[in-house]
Amino acid sequence: MPELNKVLIAGRLTGDPTQKATPDGDYISSFTIAVDHYTKNKQEKSVSFFDIVASGNTAKFSVGYLKKGNHVLIDGRLRQVRYKVDIDGEEKMRSRVEIVTNSIFSLEPRTEKILEEDSSID
Repeated sequence: MPELNKVLIAGRLTGDPTQKATPDGDYISSFTIAVDHYTKNKQEKSVSFFDIVASGNTAKFSVGYLKKGNHVLIDGRLRQVRYKVDIDGEEKMRSRVEIVTNSIFSLEPRTEKILEEDSSID
């Protein structure tokens, strides 16, 4: 059976995207989106937050055109990041899951920008 790692999610940016350069000269941006969830009777709401990572032209687009509060649609895949932390002198393994973008679609009425790119982030 083939495996599938595909995410399609829409939400609002919780802050402006940040950008940094990699040692090989590429650009990576990151930001977080908030996605609202409602109960069946729509009387209660909860919010989930998702970390987003973009590279190359998609990163440049996110930094150049997206701002806190913008509504976006993200097409991407999940990636688990593992890292070590020191807790009371003992090294522990931790992990987090982030969404690596393939495409970012701005859902803002004044912006009709759509950017798709083959992701170079592993």
